[in-house]
Amino acid sequence: MTNAQDRTALIICGPTASGKTEIAELVAKKLDTAIISADSRQIYKHLNIGTAKPLDSTIQHHMIDIIEPDERFNAMQFVQLAINWMDKIAQSGKIPIIVGGTGLYIRALTQGIFPGEFKDDNVRKELKLKKKQGENLYTMLKDVDPIAAGKINPKNYVRIERALEVYIVSGKPISYWWEYQTKPPSDWNFKKFAIQMDKKTLYKRIEDRTEKMLQQGWIEEVRDLLGKGISPDCPGLTSIGYGQIVRYIRGEIDYEQMFNDIVRDTKRYAKRQITWFRKEPDVHWVEVGKSSPEQIADKIINLFFE
Repeated sequence: MTNAQDRTALIICGPTASGKTEIAELVAKKLDTAIISADSRQIYKHLNIGTAKPLDSTIQHHMIDIIEPDERFNAMQFVQLAINWMDKIAQSGKIPIIVGGTGLYIRALTQGIFPGEFKDDNVRKELKLKKKQGENLYTMLKDVDPIAAGKINPKNYVRIERALEVYIVSGKPISYWWEYQTKPPSDWNFKKFAIQMDKKTLYKRIEDRTEKMLQQGWIEEVRDLLGKGISPDCPGLTSIGYGQIVRYIRGEIDYEQMFNDIVRDTKRYAKRQITWFRKEPDVHWVEVGKSSPEQIADKIINLFFE
C-alpha cells in the first residue's frame, strides 16, 4: 500500500445473493489480501449451507465461525474484532476488505453506533414470549440496567421491552446510550462499494440459490443441529431459512411451502438491505449489468485507487 492508502479499508456491501463474496474474493486475490466478513449470520459455527459460507475459498476470511448458535453477538463486538483484524492486515502491508450485507455492522464500523439503530424483530419476539410465559421483564431490566429501570414505569411494557432490546442487541444498557452517542470508533478511512442489479435478476438469483442450498443438504444441516440439542429458538437458528426448515422437519408445513417461505423472506430481506445501503453516505453503487464478476472486481479496484 502507498502511504495514502495505509489507513483506508475497502468495503463491498449490498443485498444477499448479489454476488458480493465472489466479487470480493476476486478483488482480494488481485490485491493479495484477506477478507473480513460483515455478516451477522456467518459468525455462527455449524450454520454453513444456509448462511452461504465461503468454506472452500482459497482466500482467507476472518469473522466467520466465531461463536456457537446459542450465543449472542452485537455490533460493538463486531467493531472491536473487525478493527483488530484491519490493523493486523494493515501491519502486513495489505488493504483490508470488509464484505457483507449486515448494514448495522458496517455503519457501526464506519460511523459509530447510535441507540435508535438497535432493533431486532427476533429479540422482541423472545421478550414477548418471556412475558407470556410469566417472566417479569421489569426485574430483568433492573438486573441489567438499574438506572433505566428507575426512570421507567414498571407497568410501561413498551419502554421496558425497548430498553431490554437495546441492551441485548448493543451489549450496553440503554442508559449508557442516553448519555453517550459514539463517534467513528477508529482512525480508519473507508471506501464503500455496493453491488447493484435489477430486481428481476436479483430475485431469480435468490430463488436459484435457495434451491441449490436445499440440494446441498440444508435440511440435513438443520436436522443435525437439532440432533445435537441446539434449540430452534436460539439466536443462530433465527436466521432466514432455518426456522422454516424446522417447521418442515416438525411436519407443520410441506416442502413447497417451506421453499416458498424461505424465498419470500429472503427477498424481503434483500429489499430491506437495499433500502438501508441507499441511505448510507458515500456509497458507490456498482451496476452489475452484463459485466462479469472479474470486470466488476477490476472496476472496484480502479475506483478504490482513484
